[in-house]
Amino acid sequence: MSEPTPARIPYPKAVRLRRERDFAPLRRAGRRFTGRQALLKLLPNHGPHARLGLAAPKAYGNAPRRNRFRRLLREAFRRVVRELAPVDILASPRRDLREPTLDGLVADLRAAAGRSGP
Repeated sequence: MSEPTPARIPYPKAVRLRRERDFAPLRRAGRRFTGRQALLKLLPNHGPHARLGLAAPKAYGNAPRRNRFRRLLREAFRRVVRELAPVDILASPRRDLREPTLDGLVADLRAAAGRSGP
């Protein structure tokens, strides 16, 4: 069987941060990385893979705008998840971000992962 295309890479519950108890350690002790399109906080985890949490506040814009950011970030995560060490990532859009792009978010995740070492 061939390598799955990026559109077919799953996003299972195991790689999602969804509860406040998952977000709290990231907010408290996560290493901050400011990308060109996203603000990221990273914290090593003891699991087998990276996990992603999304925070798109209402101040960023209306629901379609926030949802577009989240969709693009999830797709960017799918594309780079195999390159990431076991780390928890909390991502939110930069305030000055007009229109997010998939390539820009992929670049932010890769750059943050490169700096997430000790």
